Amino acid sequence: MLLYVALFFLITGNREVFCSSGHPNILLIVVDDLRPSLGCYGDPVALTPNIDALAQQGVLFTKAFAQQALCGPSRTSFLTSRRPDTTRLYDVHSYWRNHAGNFTTLPQYFKEHGYHTVSAGKIFHPGIVSNKSDDQPYSWSETPYHPPTQAYKQEPVCLGADGRLYTDIYCPVQVEQQPGGSLPDIQSTEFATSWLQKWALKQESKSDNEKQPFFLAVGYHKPHIPLKFPLEFLDAYPIANIPLAPNRKRPPGLPTVAWNPWNDLRRRHDISALNLSFPYGPMPDSYARYIRQGYYAATTYTDSLVGDLLATVSSLFPDTVVALIGDHGWALGEHQEWSKFSNFEVATRVPFIVSRLNHQSASLFTGFSKIFKKISNLYKTHLKSSLDKTEMRSFKKNKDFESSFMNGISLQVNNGLVELVDLFPTVVDLAGIPALFPCPDDSREIKVCTEGSSLSPLIKKAWGFDRSSYSNVTQLERKHQDNYGEGLISVKMADNLQGKRAAFSQYPRPGLHPSADPDTDQPRLRDIKVMGYSMRTSRYRYTVWLNFNNATFMPDWDHIISEELYDHEVDPDENFNLCWKKLYREKKKHLKRIFMQGWRHSFQMPR
Repeated sequence: MLLYVALFFLITGNREVFCSSGHPNILLIVVDDLRPSLGCYGDPVALTPNIDALAQQGVLFTKAFAQQALCGPSRTSFLTSRRPDTTRLYDVHSYWRNHAGNFTTLPQYFKEHGYHTVSAGKIFHPGIVSNKSDDQPYSWSETPYHPPTQAYKQEPVCLGADGRLYTDIYCPVQVEQQPGGSLPDIQSTEFATSWLQKWALKQESKSDNEKQPFFLAVGYHKPHIPLKFPLEFLDAYPIANIPLAPNRKRPPGLPTVAWNPWNDLRRRHDISALNLSFPYGPMPDSYARYIRQGYYAATTYTDSLVGDLLATVSSLFPDTVVALIGDHGWALGEHQEWSKFSNFEVATRVPFIVSRLNHQSASLFTGFSKIFKKISNLYKTHLKSSLDKTEMRSFKKNKDFESSFMNGISLQVNNGLVELVDLFPTVVDLAGIPALFPCPDDSREIKVCTEGSSLSPLIKKAWGFDRSSYSNVTQLERKHQDNYGEGLISVKMADNLQGKRAAFSQYPRPGLHPSADPDTDQPRLRDIKVMGYSMRTSRYRYTVWLNFNNATFMPDWDHIISEELYDHEVDPDENFNLCWKKLYREKKKHLKRIFMQGWRHSFQMPR
């Protein structure tokens, strides 16, 4: 399906197109609902050779967190580097420029600083949340590309046991039989690789002074539900080898307001047919395995397409910085929950990888066609039987699926706390364009600023850059203090080599108990009555649920409804709410004081 990529390389002779502006090209990859179920994050089940290879060339952040576990608010947050309480977007029914402030976006900032900006697939959340235009004309130099087959995302194309078609969660398909004869992520990859080839030819015909760097953003839909992917990818994950979540029981002591009843799944044909009681009826283990199998297969499918994209970029534009993130996590049965819509670690933690490609990188990546063929050839004989552990280990170590590609280069891992609001200032600094100022307390009238902090010092240190390259950040920080006064907490980006002291997330609720109407999982702004604020430190997660005024956007900190406290040193899966334990009474008070100070103080929080 992407074989013309190889033909293009033969025709052009693998010509490299360098950017003479001194600014690297930027590739942003956003994967919808991707939790860190990846080989490079230590998941023993996941087969993700291309993302693993990308991580080998950069820095992998193990503790990265979204600001809200819902697509629209999360994407608006990291694309503006403002938190949900600043964008005032907690659902998908408002456009931030009209609703909160005319905030400049990440691609818009690059466009304003000489980059050609292009979008393929899902970057902004579609609909009114991005003004039904992917924030045009502000953000992009060209009309954003959306794959035509995305129009069939809710169509009944999932083959049931009775031979009829349904709208299921679990949806392996034959690609050629799908409406349009393809799938959205395949089409987005084809568009992106084709665009890169055309851009390379254009740049090759220009003089050095005329060449222009690009900012290309590619958004993959899978593994977002429905879990629709080429059925051959199931062969890599025999159902008998799929483990269940170890903590698949609803935690004792979990406040009812914290519960995510996964309403979106219950509306699908296959889940509805299970007749599960609302809201706490557990998913049967037998079907839980299918959903988990589908999630992993969809992730490997996406990884294969990422391989085609990365091979094309590294062959044609070796001077490219790549950032790969998920927009939030997804529960696969942990705490008896499915989907996102919560403040749990599994819903808020995301993969966050920043790498810099070179021409030699291209050989590291294995594209869709090759992986697709390899799986089919290896596993057709196992369609009705499981693989034993020896066979699976052998499969994982096969050279076409190997996770560790870089001989002599160790994976650069950072275990500090980072947030998705850090993405914008980080790639800006790595590109060498003017750094962002930290936002003041009230930034509604300020178009460009950040409520995150740049991770570039961490990344440059890992890459072996000299600290003198940080000097422009220090100067801009000093200028910002002059503009806004000494009262503002200064974000010391130039010295922030250890990451943050805390990461912050939040999630709204329409009431204290799970409901289908209004929707507990995705309440509209008018229905939001409660806000759950969650703070993750290196050891603890502390969450408070407060009354919330949806007209003034103000939480009532004087009246805490419920609390959660998890100690990751003894309970990394967040199974035991310790907030009422005497042993943790003083710790909870200490965490509450830190919480009340807000995210700004996380940069200077004492260890």
